[in-house]
Amino acid sequence: MKKNDRFLYLRLADKIETMIHQGVYAIGDKLPSVRSLHKEHGISISTALQVYTHLEKRGWVTAREKSGYFVQYAQPIRPQLPPVTNPSPMAAEVRIYDQVEMFLQKQKGKKFISLIGESPHISLLPTLKLNKALQQIARSHTTAYLPYGDLIGHEPLRRHIARLSLHWGGALHPEQIVVTNGAIEGAGLALRAVAKAGDTIAIESPTFFGLLQAIESLGMKALEIPTDPATGVSLDKLEHAFRKKKVQACLFTTNYNNPLGSCMPDSHKAQLALLLQQYQIPLIEDDVYGDLHFAPERPKTIKTYDRDGLVLYCSSFSKTIAPGLRIGWITGGRYHDKIARLKFMTSASTGLLPQLLITNFLEQQRMDLHLKTLRQTIHTQMMQVARIVQQCFPADTQLTRPGGGISSWVVLPSRVDTRLLHRQAMTHHFTFTPGGLFSSQDKYHHCLRLSGSNPVNEDQIWALQLLGKLIHQQLK
Repeated sequence: MKKNDRFLYLRLADKIETMIHQGVYAIGDKLPSVRSLHKEHGISISTALQVYTHLEKRGWVTAREKSGYFVQYAQPIRPQLPPVTNPSPMAAEVRIYDQVEMFLQKQKGKKFISLIGESPHISLLPTLKLNKALQQIARSHTTAYLPYGDLIGHEPLRRHIARLSLHWGGALHPEQIVVTNGAIEGAGLALRAVAKAGDTIAIESPTFFGLLQAIESLGMKALEIPTDPATGVSLDKLEHAFRKKKVQACLFTTNYNNPLGSCMPDSHKAQLALLLQQYQIPLIEDDVYGDLHFAPERPKTIKTYDRDGLVLYCSSFSKTIAPGLRIGWITGGRYHDKIARLKFMTSASTGLLPQLLITNFLEQQRMDLHLKTLRQTIHTQMMQVARIVQQCFPADTQLTRPGGGISSWVVLPSRVDTRLLHRQAMTHHFTFTPGGLFSSQDKYHHCLRLSGSNPVNEDQIWALQLLGKLIHQQLK
Protein backbone atom coordinates (compact mmCIF):
# COMPACT_ATOMS: atom_id res chain seq x y z
CA MET A 1 0.00 0.00 0.00
CA LYS A 2 1.27 3.49 -0.88
CA LYS A 3 2.19 5.76 2.03
CA ASN A 4 -0.48 8.27 0.92
CA ASP A 5 -3.18 5.60 0.86
CA ARG A 6 -2.16 4.47 4.35
CA PHE A 7 -2.48 8.05 5.60
CA LEU A 8 -5.92 8.39 3.99
CA TYR A 9 -7.42 5.20 5.47
CA LEU A 10 -6.05 5.92 8.96
CA ARG A 11 -7.33 9.50 8.87
CA LEU A 12 -10.80 8.37 7.76
CA ALA A 13 -10.86 5.53 10.30
CA ASP A 14 -9.99 8.02 13.06
CA LYS A 15 -12.86 10.27 11.97
CA ILE A 16 -15.37 7.41 12.12
CA GLU A 17 -13.99 6.29 15.49
CA THR A 18 -14.42 9.83 16.84
CA MET A 19 -18.03 9.93 15.61
CA ILE A 20 -18.72 6.63 17.43
CA HIS A 21 -17.13 8.07 20.59
CA GLN A 22 -19.37 11.14 20.32
CA GLY A 23 -22.53 9.08 19.81
CA VAL A 24 -23.12 10.21 16.23
CA TYR A 25 -23.15 6.51 15.40
CA ALA A 26 -24.69 4.40 18.18
CA ILE A 27 -24.25 0.70 18.86
CA GLY A 28 -26.02 -1.26 16.14
CA ASP A 29 -26.08 1.59 13.62
CA LYS A 30 -25.15 0.73 10.07
CA LEU A 31 -22.10 2.59 8.77
CA PRO A 32 -21.72 3.94 5.22
CA SER A 33 -21.03 1.23 2.66
CA VAL A 34 -17.57 0.63 1.22
CA ARG A 35 -18.85 1.99 -2.09
CA SER A 36 -20.12 5.17 -0.35
CA LEU A 37 -16.71 5.79 1.24
CA HIS A 38 -15.13 5.22 -2.17
CA LYS A 39 -17.37 7.82 -3.85
CA GLU A 40 -17.67 10.43 -1.08
CA HIS A 41 -14.00 10.51 -0.08
CA GLY A 42 -12.36 9.86 -3.42
CA ILE A 43 -10.52 6.77 -2.24
CA SER A 44 -10.14 3.38 -3.88
CA ILE A 45 -12.36 0.43 -2.95
CA SER A 46 -9.34 -1.33 -1.40
CA THR A 47 -8.56 1.71 0.75
CA ALA A 48 -12.20 1.94 1.85
CA LEU A 49 -12.09 -1.73 2.84
CA GLN A 50 -8.92 -1.05 4.79
CA VAL A 51 -10.77 1.61 6.81
CA TYR A 52 -13.26 -0.95 8.08
CA THR A 53 -10.63 -3.66 8.51
CA HIS A 54 -8.72 -1.28 10.78
CA LEU A 55 -11.86 -0.41 12.78
CA GLU A 56 -12.73 -4.12 13.05
CA LYS A 57 -9.30 -4.90 14.49
CA ARG A 58 -9.78 -2.12 17.03
CA GLY A 59 -13.14 -3.59 18.02
CA TRP A 60 -15.33 -0.66 16.93
CA VAL A 61 -17.23 -2.28 14.06
CA THR A 62 -18.44 -5.70 13.05
CA ALA A 63 -19.16 -7.03 9.55
CA ARG A 64 -22.45 -8.76 8.81
CA GLU A 65 -22.66 -11.00 5.79
CA LYS A 66 -24.32 -9.25 2.83
CA SER A 67 -25.41 -6.39 5.12
CA GLY A 68 -22.34 -4.21 5.60
CA TYR A 69 -20.57 -2.83 8.67
CA PHE A 70 -22.21 -2.00 12.01
CA VAL A 71 -21.07 -0.29 15.20
CA GLN A 72 -20.10 -2.31 18.25
CA TYR A 73 -18.21 -1.07 21.28
CA ALA A 74 -14.45 -1.32 21.52
CA GLN A 75 -13.21 -4.76 22.51
CA PRO A 76 -10.05 -3.59 24.33
CA ILE A 77 -12.14 -1.82 27.00
CA ARG A 78 -14.74 -4.54 27.53
CA PRO A 79 -15.15 -5.90 31.05
CA GLN A 80 -12.95 -8.87 31.86
CA LEU A 81 -14.25 -12.34 31.04
CA PRO A 82 -15.27 -14.43 34.07
CA PRO A 83 -13.00 -17.38 34.94
CA VAL A 84 -13.85 -21.04 34.43
CA THR A 85 -16.44 -21.98 37.06
CA ASN A 86 -15.39 -24.17 39.99
CA PRO A 87 -18.34 -26.16 41.34
CA SER A 88 -18.12 -28.91 43.96
CA PRO A 89 -16.95 -32.25 42.49
CA MET A 90 -19.70 -34.05 44.41
CA ALA A 91 -23.13 -34.92 43.00
CA ALA A 92 -26.01 -33.24 44.81
CA GLU A 93 -29.75 -33.57 45.11
CA VAL A 94 -31.46 -30.78 43.20
CA ARG A 95 -33.74 -28.61 45.31
CA ILE A 96 -34.35 -25.59 43.16
CA TYR A 97 -38.14 -25.65 42.71
CA ASP A 98 -39.03 -23.62 45.81
CA GLN A 99 -36.49 -20.90 44.95
CA VAL A 100 -37.77 -20.63 41.38
CA GLU A 101 -41.43 -20.61 42.48
CA MET A 102 -40.74 -17.86 45.04
CA PHE A 103 -38.86 -15.85 42.43
CA LEU A 104 -41.75 -16.12 39.95
CA GLN A 105 -44.49 -15.57 42.54
CA LYS A 106 -42.96 -12.28 43.69
CA GLN A 107 -43.45 -10.90 40.19
CA LYS A 108 -46.87 -12.39 39.49
CA GLY A 109 -49.59 -9.85 38.72
CA LYS A 110 -47.23 -6.88 39.04
CA LYS A 111 -45.78 -4.62 36.41
CA PHE A 112 -42.00 -4.51 36.36
CA ILE A 113 -39.36 -3.28 33.96
CA SER A 114 -37.86 -6.61 32.99
CA LEU A 115 -34.19 -7.39 32.49
CA ILE A 116 -35.30 -11.04 32.19
CA GLY A 117 -36.09 -13.06 29.09
CA GLU A 118 -35.38 -16.57 27.86
CA SER A 119 -37.11 -15.85 24.53
CA PRO A 120 -37.07 -12.84 22.18
CA HIS A 121 -39.36 -9.95 23.04
CA ILE A 122 -42.80 -10.18 21.44
CA SER A 123 -41.97 -7.20 19.21
CA LEU A 124 -39.29 -9.33 17.53
CA LEU A 125 -41.62 -12.21 16.70
CA PRO A 126 -43.38 -12.56 13.30
CA THR A 127 -46.80 -11.72 14.76
CA LEU A 128 -48.52 -10.47 11.57
CA LYS A 129 -47.31 -13.44 9.54
CA LEU A 130 -48.45 -15.88 12.22
CA ASN A 131 -51.87 -14.20 12.36
CA LYS A 132 -52.13 -14.52 8.59
CA ALA A 133 -51.16 -18.19 8.82
CA LEU A 134 -53.82 -18.72 11.50
CA GLN A 135 -56.50 -17.26 9.23
CA GLN A 136 -55.38 -19.50 6.36
CA ILE A 137 -55.57 -22.58 8.61
CA ALA A 138 -59.07 -21.65 9.79
CA ARG A 139 -60.21 -21.40 6.15
CA SER A 140 -58.46 -24.42 4.72
CA HIS A 141 -58.48 -26.92 7.57
CA THR A 142 -61.88 -26.07 9.16
CA THR A 143 -62.15 -29.02 11.60
CA ALA A 144 -58.97 -30.92 10.73
CA TYR A 145 -57.15 -29.61 13.82
CA LEU A 146 -59.85 -30.74 16.30
CA PRO A 147 -59.04 -34.49 16.61
CA TYR A 148 -55.86 -35.91 18.11
CA GLY A 149 -52.94 -35.76 15.71
CA ASP A 150 -50.18 -38.22 14.90
CA LEU A 151 -48.65 -39.50 18.15
CA ILE A 152 -45.12 -38.48 17.17
CA GLY A 153 -46.21 -35.24 15.51
CA HIS A 154 -47.69 -33.75 12.32
CA GLU A 155 -45.77 -35.40 9.47
CA PRO A 156 -45.34 -32.25 7.27
CA LEU A 157 -43.90 -30.43 10.29
CA ARG A 158 -41.50 -33.29 10.97
CA ARG A 159 -40.40 -33.08 7.34
CA HIS A 160 -39.59 -29.38 7.78
CA ILE A 161 -37.65 -30.10 10.98
CA ALA A 162 -35.70 -32.82 9.17
CA ARG A 163 -34.76 -30.32 6.45
CA LEU A 164 -33.68 -27.75 9.05
CA SER A 165 -31.25 -30.31 10.48
CA LEU A 166 -29.02 -29.70 7.45
CA HIS A 167 -28.07 -26.32 8.97
CA TRP A 168 -26.26 -28.00 11.87
CA GLY A 169 -24.82 -30.85 9.82
CA GLY A 170 -27.57 -33.37 10.47
CA ALA A 171 -29.47 -35.58 8.08
CA LEU A 172 -32.62 -36.54 9.96
CA HIS A 173 -35.56 -38.53 8.64
CA PRO A 174 -39.07 -37.41 9.69
CA GLU A 175 -39.65 -40.78 11.37
CA GLN A 176 -36.70 -40.09 13.70
CA ILE A 177 -38.43 -37.02 15.15
CA VAL A 178 -40.98 -36.72 17.96
CA VAL A 179 -42.78 -33.35 18.27
CA THR A 180 -43.01 -32.20 21.90
CA ASN A 181 -44.56 -29.48 24.04
CA GLY A 182 -41.48 -27.29 23.92
CA ALA A 183 -37.88 -28.43 24.30
CA ILE A 184 -38.33 -28.79 28.05
CA GLU A 185 -40.75 -31.70 27.56
CA GLY A 186 -38.21 -33.22 25.18
CA ALA A 187 -35.50 -32.93 27.84
CA GLY A 188 -37.80 -34.52 30.43
CA LEU A 189 -38.67 -37.43 28.13
CA ALA A 190 -34.98 -37.90 27.35
CA LEU A 191 -34.03 -37.97 31.04
CA ARG A 192 -36.66 -40.63 31.68
CA ALA A 193 -35.39 -42.63 28.71
CA VAL A 194 -31.74 -42.76 29.83
CA ALA A 195 -31.84 -42.62 33.64
CA LYS A 196 -33.93 -43.35 36.73
CA ALA A 197 -34.52 -41.81 40.15
CA GLY A 198 -31.28 -41.63 42.12
CA ASP A 199 -29.06 -41.53 39.02
CA THR A 200 -26.62 -38.67 38.51
CA ILE A 201 -26.76 -36.32 35.51
CA ALA A 202 -23.74 -34.25 34.46
CA ILE A 203 -24.69 -30.62 33.80
CA GLU A 204 -22.94 -27.36 33.01
CA SER A 205 -22.24 -24.99 35.89
CA PRO A 206 -24.17 -22.69 35.87
CA THR A 207 -27.13 -24.01 33.88
CA PHE A 208 -30.74 -23.03 33.14
CA PHE A 209 -32.99 -23.59 36.17
CA GLY A 210 -35.68 -25.15 33.96
CA LEU A 211 -33.32 -28.04 33.26
CA LEU A 212 -32.48 -28.29 36.95
CA GLN A 213 -36.20 -28.52 37.71
CA ALA A 214 -36.57 -31.35 35.18
CA ILE A 215 -33.82 -33.27 36.99
CA GLU A 216 -35.38 -32.50 40.38
CA SER A 217 -38.86 -33.61 39.31
CA LEU A 218 -37.50 -37.07 38.44
CA GLY A 219 -35.63 -37.54 41.70
CA MET A 220 -32.22 -37.51 40.01
CA LYS A 221 -28.99 -35.90 41.19
CA ALA A 222 -26.82 -33.35 39.41
CA LEU A 223 -23.05 -33.25 39.04
CA GLU A 224 -21.96 -29.77 38.01
CA ILE A 225 -18.99 -29.75 35.64
CA PRO A 226 -16.59 -26.74 35.52
CA THR A 227 -17.55 -24.62 32.53
CA ASP A 228 -15.58 -22.04 30.58
CA PRO A 229 -17.64 -18.90 29.79
CA ALA A 230 -16.46 -19.03 26.18
CA THR A 231 -15.89 -22.69 25.27
CA GLY A 232 -18.25 -24.57 27.59
CA VAL A 233 -17.79 -27.71 29.67
CA SER A 234 -14.31 -28.88 30.66
CA LEU A 235 -13.85 -32.13 28.75
CA ASP A 236 -11.03 -33.20 31.08
CA LYS A 237 -13.26 -32.91 34.16
CA LEU A 238 -16.10 -34.60 32.33
CA GLU A 239 -13.93 -37.53 31.25
CA HIS A 240 -12.75 -37.88 34.84
CA ALA A 241 -16.40 -38.22 35.91
CA PHE A 242 -16.96 -40.80 33.15
CA ARG A 243 -13.89 -42.76 34.20
CA LYS A 244 -14.94 -42.80 37.86
CA LYS A 245 -18.48 -43.86 36.84
CA LYS A 246 -19.94 -40.80 38.56
CA VAL A 247 -22.67 -40.11 36.00
CA GLN A 248 -25.29 -42.06 34.08
CA ALA A 249 -26.00 -39.34 31.50
CA CYS A 250 -25.26 -35.72 30.52
CA LEU A 251 -27.56 -32.76 29.88
CA PHE A 252 -25.82 -29.85 28.12
CA THR A 253 -26.68 -26.73 26.13
CA THR A 254 -23.53 -26.62 24.01
CA ASN A 255 -24.59 -23.66 21.81
CA TYR A 256 -25.03 -20.44 23.82
CA ASN A 257 -25.72 -21.94 27.22
CA ASN A 258 -28.26 -20.12 29.36
CA PRO A 259 -26.99 -18.19 31.37
CA LEU A 260 -23.29 -18.10 30.37
CA GLY A 261 -23.76 -17.83 26.63
CA SER A 262 -20.83 -20.23 26.15
CA CYS A 263 -20.50 -22.11 22.86
CA MET A 264 -18.46 -25.30 22.68
CA PRO A 265 -16.12 -25.22 19.64
CA ASP A 266 -16.99 -27.76 16.97
CA SER A 267 -13.68 -29.56 17.54
CA HIS A 268 -14.62 -30.05 21.21
CA LYS A 269 -18.03 -31.37 20.17
CA ALA A 270 -16.40 -33.99 17.96
CA GLN A 271 -14.09 -34.94 20.83
CA LEU A 272 -17.04 -35.20 23.24
CA ALA A 273 -18.94 -37.45 20.81
CA LEU A 274 -15.95 -39.82 20.86
CA LEU A 275 -15.89 -39.79 24.68
CA LEU A 276 -19.58 -40.70 24.77
CA GLN A 277 -18.91 -43.58 22.43
CA GLN A 278 -15.89 -44.75 24.42
CA TYR A 279 -17.73 -44.79 27.76
CA GLN A 280 -21.21 -45.56 26.33
CA ILE A 281 -22.81 -42.65 28.18
CA PRO A 282 -25.86 -40.92 26.63
CA LEU A 283 -26.03 -37.15 26.30
CA ILE A 284 -29.14 -34.96 26.06
CA GLU A 285 -28.33 -31.91 23.93
CA ASP A 286 -30.58 -28.88 24.33
CA ASP A 287 -30.00 -26.74 21.21
CA VAL A 288 -32.77 -24.15 21.54
CA TYR A 289 -30.39 -21.22 20.96
CA GLY A 290 -28.31 -22.69 18.11
CA ASP A 291 -30.12 -20.67 15.43
CA LEU A 292 -29.41 -17.38 17.25
CA HIS A 293 -25.76 -17.18 16.19
CA PHE A 294 -24.24 -13.75 15.53
CA ALA A 295 -21.45 -14.93 13.21
CA PRO A 296 -22.41 -15.93 9.65
CA GLU A 297 -22.01 -19.68 10.27
CA ARG A 298 -24.30 -21.69 12.53
CA PRO A 299 -22.37 -23.79 15.05
CA LYS A 300 -22.67 -27.54 14.71
CA THR A 301 -24.01 -29.79 17.46
CA ILE A 302 -22.72 -32.85 19.28
CA LYS A 303 -25.45 -34.72 17.39
CA THR A 304 -23.59 -33.76 14.20
CA TYR A 305 -20.75 -36.07 15.26
CA ASP A 306 -22.86 -38.83 16.87
CA ARG A 307 -22.24 -42.16 15.18
CA ASP A 308 -23.57 -44.40 17.95
CA GLY A 309 -27.07 -43.02 18.62
CA LEU A 310 -26.04 -41.83 22.09
CA VAL A 311 -27.01 -38.15 21.61
CA LEU A 312 -30.65 -37.25 22.24
CA TYR A 313 -31.10 -33.90 20.50
CA CYS A 314 -33.83 -31.45 21.62
CA SER A 315 -34.80 -28.08 20.19
CA SER A 316 -37.85 -25.89 19.62
CA PHE A 317 -39.33 -22.91 17.81
CA SER A 318 -39.79 -21.07 21.12
CA LYS A 319 -36.69 -18.90 20.69
CA THR A 320 -37.22 -18.14 17.00
CA ILE A 321 -40.94 -18.05 16.12
CA ALA A 322 -43.22 -18.04 19.19
CA PRO A 323 -42.71 -19.42 22.73
CA GLY A 324 -46.44 -19.59 23.44
CA LEU A 325 -47.06 -22.19 20.73
CA ARG A 326 -44.96 -24.69 22.74
CA ILE A 327 -43.64 -26.58 19.72
CA GLY A 328 -40.39 -28.44 20.25
CA TRP A 329 -38.95 -31.73 19.07
CA ILE A 330 -36.54 -34.48 19.95
CA THR A 331 -34.59 -37.01 17.93
CA GLY A 332 -33.59 -39.76 20.31
CA GLY A 333 -31.10 -41.91 18.43
CA ARG A 334 -31.08 -45.43 19.88
CA TYR A 335 -33.69 -44.29 22.45
CA HIS A 336 -36.27 -43.20 19.87
CA ASP A 337 -38.82 -45.98 20.48
CA LYS A 338 -38.65 -45.53 24.24
CA ILE A 339 -39.15 -41.77 23.91
CA ALA A 340 -42.16 -42.28 21.60
CA ARG A 341 -43.74 -44.59 24.19
CA LEU A 342 -43.03 -42.17 27.03
CA LYS A 343 -44.50 -39.31 25.00
CA PHE A 344 -47.70 -41.31 24.43
CA MET A 345 -47.98 -42.21 28.12
CA THR A 346 -47.26 -38.63 29.24
CA SER A 347 -49.33 -36.41 26.93
CA ALA A 348 -50.59 -38.66 24.09
CA SER A 349 -49.64 -36.09 21.44
CA THR A 350 -48.81 -32.41 20.97
CA GLY A 351 -51.64 -30.00 20.06
CA LEU A 352 -52.30 -30.10 16.32
CA LEU A 353 -53.32 -26.46 15.82
CA PRO A 354 -49.94 -24.97 16.81
CA GLN A 355 -48.22 -27.62 14.68
CA LEU A 356 -50.33 -26.61 11.67
CA LEU A 357 -49.54 -22.96 12.36
CA ILE A 358 -45.78 -23.52 12.47
CA THR A 359 -45.97 -25.71 9.35
CA ASN A 360 -47.86 -23.01 7.44
CA PHE A 361 -45.32 -20.39 8.52
CA LEU A 362 -42.40 -22.54 7.36
CA GLU A 363 -44.09 -23.23 4.01
CA GLN A 364 -45.10 -19.63 3.29
CA GLN A 365 -42.26 -17.57 4.79
CA ARG A 366 -38.51 -17.27 4.39
CA MET A 367 -37.26 -18.58 7.73
CA ASP A 368 -33.70 -17.59 6.83
CA LEU A 369 -34.68 -13.92 6.34
CA HIS A 370 -36.67 -13.86 9.58
CA LEU A 371 -33.73 -15.35 11.49
CA LYS A 372 -31.24 -12.93 9.93
CA THR A 373 -33.20 -9.90 11.17
CA LEU A 374 -33.84 -11.51 14.56
CA ARG A 375 -30.17 -12.33 15.10
CA GLN A 376 -28.99 -8.86 14.11
CA THR A 377 -31.48 -7.18 16.45
CA ILE A 378 -30.63 -9.39 19.42
CA HIS A 379 -26.91 -8.93 18.79
CA THR A 380 -27.35 -5.16 18.87
CA GLN A 381 -29.39 -5.34 22.08
CA MET A 382 -26.76 -7.56 23.71
CA MET A 383 -24.04 -5.04 22.83
CA GLN A 384 -26.16 -2.17 24.18
CA VAL A 385 -26.69 -3.97 27.49
CA ALA A 386 -22.97 -4.77 27.72
CA ARG A 387 -22.09 -1.13 27.07
CA ILE A 388 -24.30 0.06 29.95
CA VAL A 389 -22.80 -2.59 32.27
CA GLN A 390 -19.36 -1.31 31.31
CA GLN A 391 -20.37 2.29 32.06
CA CYS A 392 -22.39 1.82 35.26
CA PHE A 393 -21.21 -1.31 37.11
CA PRO A 394 -18.04 -1.52 39.27
CA ALA A 395 -14.77 -1.51 37.35
CA ASP A 396 -13.92 -5.08 38.39
CA THR A 397 -17.21 -6.50 37.06
CA GLN A 398 -16.70 -9.53 34.80
CA LEU A 399 -19.01 -10.11 31.85
CA THR A 400 -19.39 -12.92 29.31
CA ARG A 401 -19.26 -12.15 25.57
CA PRO A 402 -21.67 -14.58 23.91
CA GLY A 403 -21.46 -15.19 20.18
CA GLY A 404 -25.19 -15.91 20.11
CA GLY A 405 -28.24 -16.62 22.23
CA ILE A 406 -29.77 -13.97 24.48
CA SER A 407 -28.08 -14.32 27.88
CA SER A 408 -25.11 -12.55 29.47
CA TRP A 409 -23.60 -13.66 32.77
CA VAL A 410 -22.37 -10.93 35.10
CA VAL A 411 -19.88 -11.73 37.87
CA LEU A 412 -19.78 -8.98 40.49
CA PRO A 413 -17.32 -8.45 43.37
CA SER A 414 -17.71 -11.27 45.90
CA ARG A 415 -19.14 -8.91 48.57
CA VAL A 416 -22.27 -8.30 46.46
CA ASP A 417 -25.34 -10.42 47.28
CA THR A 418 -27.67 -10.54 44.28
CA ARG A 419 -30.50 -11.98 46.42
CA LEU A 420 -30.57 -8.73 48.41
CA LEU A 421 -29.98 -6.81 45.20
CA HIS A 422 -33.07 -8.42 43.65
CA ARG A 423 -35.26 -7.45 46.62
CA GLN A 424 -34.02 -3.87 46.30
CA ALA A 425 -34.67 -3.88 42.55
CA MET A 426 -38.25 -4.98 43.08
CA THR A 427 -38.93 -2.05 45.38
CA HIS A 428 -37.95 0.12 42.40
CA HIS A 429 -40.24 -1.91 40.08
CA PHE A 430 -37.66 -3.65 37.95
CA THR A 431 -36.37 -7.21 37.97
CA PHE A 432 -33.44 -9.39 36.88
CA THR A 433 -32.43 -13.01 37.53
CA PRO A 434 -30.11 -13.69 40.51
CA GLY A 435 -27.27 -16.13 39.87
CA GLY A 436 -28.17 -18.60 42.62
CA LEU A 437 -31.08 -19.93 40.56
CA PHE A 438 -28.68 -21.47 38.04
CA SER A 439 -27.02 -24.03 40.30
CA SER A 440 -27.92 -27.08 42.37
CA GLN A 441 -25.27 -25.93 44.84
CA ASP A 442 -25.22 -22.87 47.09
CA LYS A 443 -23.28 -20.83 44.55
CA TYR A 444 -23.24 -17.76 42.30
CA HIS A 445 -24.90 -15.40 44.77
CA HIS A 446 -22.56 -12.61 43.57
CA CYS A 447 -23.64 -13.23 39.96
CA LEU A 448 -26.68 -12.38 37.86
CA ARG A 449 -28.05 -12.99 34.40
CA LEU A 450 -29.03 -10.18 32.05
CA SER A 451 -31.06 -10.74 28.90
CA GLY A 452 -30.58 -9.26 25.46
CA SER A 453 -34.11 -10.22 24.44
CA ASN A 454 -35.71 -6.84 25.20
CA PRO A 455 -35.46 -3.61 23.17
CA VAL A 456 -33.09 -1.28 25.02
CA ASN A 457 -35.47 1.65 25.52
CA GLU A 458 -35.49 4.39 28.17
CA ASP A 459 -36.97 2.08 30.80
CA GLN A 460 -34.32 -0.58 30.21
CA ILE A 461 -31.51 1.99 30.36
CA TRP A 462 -32.93 3.48 33.59
CA ALA A 463 -33.20 0.03 35.21
CA LEU A 464 -29.66 -0.98 34.24
CA GLN A 465 -28.23 2.34 35.46
CA LEU A 466 -30.11 2.06 38.76
CA LEU A 467 -28.94 -1.54 39.14
CA GLY A 468 -25.38 -0.27 38.82
CA LYS A 469 -26.03 2.32 41.58
CA LEU A 470 -27.50 -0.33 43.90
CA ILE A 471 -24.45 -2.52 43.37
CA HIS A 472 -22.13 0.39 44.22
CA GLN A 473 -24.17 1.05 47.38
CA GLN A 474 -23.68 -2.56 48.55
CA LEU A 475 -19.94 -2.13 48.16
CA LYS A 476 -19.69 0.99 50.34
